[in-house]
Amino acid sequence: MGLYTYVAFICPTPGREEEFDHWYDTVHMPDVARMPGVVSARRFHIERIKTKDWEPPAWRSMAIYELETDDPEITLAAIREASGTDIMPLSDAMTKDGMLTIVGRPTASIG
Repeated sequence: MGLYTYVAFICPTPGREEEFDHWYDTVHMPDVARMPGVVSARRFHIERIKTKDWEPPAWRSMAIYELETDDPEITLAAIREASGTDIMPLSDAMTKDGMLTIVGRPTASIG
């Protein structure tokens, strides 16, 4: 099995930041963490974004999920399939506008 990191940059629906924080931390992140292949989950409040030549969306949160799987696309497809069902209910306190997701695999590590 390979190790992968799945990172999501996400925005709350404007005016619903507290509702988003509560839902993401107490409902969504635990739901994702229970999916096969997901071994850990963390969420960070974004303090600073610096770009050179483009204006990023108003990302407020960064979620980092560690995956242990033979194929991260299969794991992510299962998460997408569960998303919006009773297994993983969504909230309209989160908008997918400007959402960015990235999957990477480690190539080097120190510490």
